[in-house]
Amino acid sequence: MKRSPLLTDDGYLILRPEDEPGHDETLDAPEMTALLRFEETSDTLRGILHDLDQEGRLAQGAVLIGRSGHSQVGLDVTLAEGGLEIDTRRRRVEVPVILTSLNRALPDIFFGELKNLCERGQRPQIARFFIPMDKPLTKGEIETAIKNHHLLLPQAANIGEDGLIELPLVDIRYLLSTALFTAGLNAQQVLLQSKGGLSLIQYRSALGLPPLLHPGEFLVGAVCISLGPYLALIERTTSQPAVFHLAARLLDAVRTSGVRVPRQVELYNGGDEPVDLRTLTVALRLYPADPATARVAERIFMPERAAKIIRDGVDFADVTEIFNVRECDALFDNLSSGPLERGNYARILSHSKVVEIPRVMEEGEWHENEQNRVIYEVVRGRITSGVHTGDQIPPDLRRFIGSLSFVGGAQDLRQVYVGHRFPETDTLRVLKRNGVGVFVGRALREGGACGSEPQREHNIYFDQTTYETFCDLSCKDGVRLYMLHEQEGKQPHVREFYRGFWVTREGKERLRENHTVIAMFGSHVEGMEEVLTGQVKKFFAAVNDLPAIDGRLTVSHGAGPGIMRIADDVAEELGILRIGVGIDSEKVGQKSNMRPPVMAQFLNSVRHLRQNILDRTSLFKIYNIGGIGTLEEMLIAITNLKLFESLPAPHIFIDPFGLGDNSGHLWEKALAQVRISAEMKHIDGREVRLAPAWLPHFCHPVRSYDEAFEIIRDFVDDPVAYWRQTGIGHEDLRTAFANAVKAKVTIPPYMTEALARATGGGAV
Repeated sequence: MKRSPLLTDDGYLILRPEDEPGHDETLDAPEMTALLRFEETSDTLRGILHDLDQEGRLAQGAVLIGRSGHSQVGLDVTLAEGGLEIDTRRRRVEVPVILTSLNRALPDIFFGELKNLCERGQRPQIARFFIPMDKPLTKGEIETAIKNHHLLLPQAANIGEDGLIELPLVDIRYLLSTALFTAGLNAQQVLLQSKGGLSLIQYRSALGLPPLLHPGEFLVGAVCISLGPYLALIERTTSQPAVFHLAARLLDAVRTSGVRVPRQVELYNGGDEPVDLRTLTVALRLYPADPATARVAERIFMPERAAKIIRDGVDFADVTEIFNVRECDALFDNLSSGPLERGNYARILSHSKVVEIPRVMEEGEWHENEQNRVIYEVVRGRITSGVHTGDQIPPDLRRFIGSLSFVGGAQDLRQVYVGHRFPETDTLRVLKRNGVGVFVGRALREGGACGSEPQREHNIYFDQTTYETFCDLSCKDGVRLYMLHEQEGKQPHVREFYRGFWVTREGKERLRENHTVIAMFGSHVEGMEEVLTGQVKKFFAAVNDLPAIDGRLTVSHGAGPGIMRIADDVAEELGILRIGVGIDSEKVGQKSNMRPPVMAQFLNSVRHLRQNILDRTSLFKIYNIGGIGTLEEMLIAITNLKLFESLPAPHIFIDPFGLGDNSGHLWEKALAQVRISAEMKHIDGREVRLAPAWLPHFCHPVRSYDEAFEIIRDFVDDPVAYWRQTGIGHEDLRTAFANAVKAKVTIPPYMTEALARATGGGAV
């Protein structure tokens, strides 16, 4: 068993009076000498460094690893000439280093800012030591790791006989805003926070990788690799001798987002000729992770899940166990849920510290705007009180904080905001821009749905702005939002905001797997259970057993009583996934059902948004016995079908009772209006249609759930034949499918295949 490398904590920059900026003639770049100080070092580390220094092998045996944020703005760090200073009594090691500014797009401000920080008593962390204690992995060991799903490389990677892995650059380039970097204190924030200070000023180029890297040019590019229990050390040199990698050369073990999420590399052409980036490769070697990390990896990379995890990445919940109610509840210890309760307002956790945010009370009053401003200043580092590190961190939080070291992601998820109430939308965005990637709360707002209503605990009803912000942060920016959900009379549990819903852990897994959704619209009036429950149960079971659906059915509903509760109870009994999309109608006696493992709750004022969610996420629409609310839902859904905002599939209207005129069908007159609108009209000698001719053919009034099943069965067996009967055109089909893809709606495989057949291979 190979020993893992020795990896130190980051050392601090020390500037001496004689340390002044100079110029590197070879690279034609500004440079400055300084000291790198390591404090509280172990006897082992000091002994190893002493031996390497005495043998003249320090540069070969101990690799200096810079911070990624510094390398991404072009600040390199290398060992300078001169021996180590080892102070055993103080347990201190000082190393001479050279800082070089290699990004010519930026003014030469690094060294002035570093001096300012040091003179004010700030100590920027600059680099750490990576000391191999054994040889890197061999080709055979690397191939075994791949076979065991503990390592995943892109197809174009090459593994040398000596274990050297060569990775090509992917077509990605990251740019830095010079105007933003030099504005205010942004440069100092980057120097102090490293990658955490880059979130506001770095962005991905729309043009991708340039064809050439010219002499003296600096580039932040990317490679793809997914690591299990291994550290990857990037070689200083690349396949082109003149191009070298800056000091941030270490890729951490386990902390991965999968092979498709890029890992940044920082390159500089120190030669005299342009280099073709299409042929350039970055080389790296693998080393086993430390025992603690290996134990975490063993827990995460279970044999039945390893292939998926190494492909898609280690989930935040896998590392932190955030779905464990006890773990999550401990995060709220000593936080107050209201202005009149004792305790802090919120806290921010990172892998090394806890920042407590007090509840601000001015003369006994709490003001939300003032509280938000305090949060802004805390996250920007301008309020430094309340910071706890080491033994100051409460014992109940230490395990969670320790696990954050293994979290990675396209969005840095290693800073976690915890508060009883989720921050308002503007504050959420400020926190996200300043490196907070995870939010944990119990409610969306304090008090009731409106400020004038009586206070109700755990208010989770979305308004439109909050919901859209949550969706943007979650779906586009990779932010994670978790809720400790406590429903009256039920065991508390944790939910994650995922694909626009609050989902349980099981609900998240099943939502990924399922592909066919039936939306059940209908009355909130109770009293139909005895007649309808058995019929609905038979209907759901039959649809779920269809070969093309193969048990991947989901039932969605409005999370209310009546037919909605019947659908929820029956689906739960059958083991079918349920989605509840409710509205805040408690003031008229309709308490929302918050039992479904996938749910979202909305204020009454945004019920049309709620309806659009039900429409977009469902394939089949079932209109049961209902009143005015169901009629409104029907009109919105039919309009969405006409506008190609939902997939072209049957809308089925069921009336087992004959509640229409003269015991006719309840929905007959509503559907008659749809047919009238689709008929050809004559206005001033011109022929016009008020609705597409095919629209009524998607609407099916039936008298039983058996008839409804037959319509769905026939559609699933052959969607092309159904579309041909309705008369919908190929371009209309393509438009509807394109809109579904754009909205990231799950499309069943039988629908995708049918579109290709219907349009002659023109699948979206």
